[in-house]
Amino acid sequence: MMLYSDDYALGGHDSILVVYHGQRTRDFKLKLMHSPKHQLYTAAQIRSIETRAMQPIVHQGMGISGYTLMQRAGQAAFEQMLHRWPESRAVSVICGKGNNAGDGYIVARMAYQFGMRVQLIALNNPEQLQGDARTAFEDFVTAGGAVSPADQAIEHGVIVDALLGTGFRLPLRDAYADMIHRINETASGVLALDLPSGVDPDTGAVSRRQGGVLAVQASMTVSFIGRKIGLYTGAGKAFVGDLSVADLGIADASRSVKNETCLLTWQHERLPAISPQAHKHQRGKVVIVGGDLGMGGAVLMAAEAALRCGAGLVSVVTQSEHRAALLARVPEAMFIDPESAVLPEILSAADFIVIGPGLGRGEWGGGLFTVVAAATTPKLIDADGLYWLAKADKSPASDLFITPHSGEAANLLGVDVPAIEADRLNAGTQLAQRYACNVVVKGPGSVVVTQEGTQICAHGGPAMATAGMGDVLSGICAGLLAPLYASGDQGAVCEQFSQAVALHSASADLAAQLLGPRSVMATDVTAKIPSVLSGKTQPDD
Repeated sequence: MMLYSDDYALGGHDSILVVYHGQRTRDFKLKLMHSPKHQLYTAAQIRSIETRAMQPIVHQGMGISGYTLMQRAGQAAFEQMLHRWPESRAVSVICGKGNNAGDGYIVARMAYQFGMRVQLIALNNPEQLQGDARTAFEDFVTAGGAVSPADQAIEHGVIVDALLGTGFRLPLRDAYADMIHRINETASGVLALDLPSGVDPDTGAVSRRQGGVLAVQASMTVSFIGRKIGLYTGAGKAFVGDLSVADLGIADASRSVKNETCLLTWQHERLPAISPQAHKHQRGKVVIVGGDLGMGGAVLMAAEAALRCGAGLVSVVTQSEHRAALLARVPEAMFIDPESAVLPEILSAADFIVIGPGLGRGEWGGGLFTVVAAATTPKLIDADGLYWLAKADKSPASDLFITPHSGEAANLLGVDVPAIEADRLNAGTQLAQRYACNVVVKGPGSVVVTQEGTQICAHGGPAMATAGMGDVLSGICAGLLAPLYASGDQGAVCEQFSQAVALHSASADLAAQLLGPRSVMATDVTAKIPSVLSGKTQPDD
């Protein structure tokens, strides 16, 4: 039994691995996890926790030596390796330098003492190791282990990645890049220690090599002490595989670290209750603006999602050519002529406005954006609305929410997309400050920044990379936020905006579980909203 594991750990794109005191109890393929927020850490914060744990007890520490922590990390990883590949009798451990290599030497020693065939390939001369890592190397050799040079062929069906740890920062050096290529070219299962080598622990950024991104493609990652931000967002998220987090028995030391970044999970119990006396006006009046010629589907999807999420009244301002389609698809929604003279009054009377889905970048869309921006009603801007926001002289004078993907975020900040992907959390913070708004930077591990802090969404995956997903998110946000503004209960606005992002991704996960990730359409996500709102986690048979 592992003695130093968290009660559970969240998995990668396709799975959630549940670990209860070291026992792999169940694998939930794209199911939901209703849980409280969990802290995410930078590498510096992890080092601070380690330092606190190693302080003497008389100095409010835990009196644990660094080598004891390293041994616990190696034991946690070794036991997870046995759980994941119980039939394996051989392992290739690839070590770099520093403490991550030390963890690898301990795993190699334990495997050797367990009776497994162990190949240890050292990318760096182990004689140059220092401190605890040097001790781990010496213990491995004393136990009878042998070290192979870096040019040795990788022999075994399970590989342990102990190349780079939390000290890694881009760019990736050539020697490490070559070894990572060799690891990825095998058909082996790969266990990454702490995080896959090549993934930045603070940002999830990954080096670009030969037109793509390069990091160790792990089957499973065992992360130590706490959850690193880079495992949950950006390109790095795709390399993690199943994820287990072992706190090494020093969870109490983490309380000394001030942290503002949390993992965001969908929690249906956090939805405000609907009053038995409520009528449709009290549940929020939403106006959705967009749908230029040829793009009417965007506002239809947003309207349907808003209604599914609880909005009492939804009106759509769109081209008159889309009126019949609106009535046929969403008869509960009302059509508003964009040329109406009373449009400003309608916008002012609304509780929440969405502008952008299918708005277009022509004169029609620009004119509507100007009218909407002048309204003091709380609003969400997405899609082409963000194009017009970037061109505007100032932000709209109201509570503002924006939902850009990386390309739109880059346009808003005047940088290129690689700059956004290099640090998605920083991009979200800059957007929130520049536009005085609440923001989600969509993508792998969507980043949500509000006045309550920064969160990274635990749900979602490649099934969401399809047309119309952003329109559905806009409607979900409107459906959850409009009732709060209608009732004057604005204290929960930040939380419900975050929960809207989680609901969207969790609904997509449920749709992907039923249909497969290749077949999910945006409207399939809307169809799953009622189930997820009610706390359902299984697809219909």
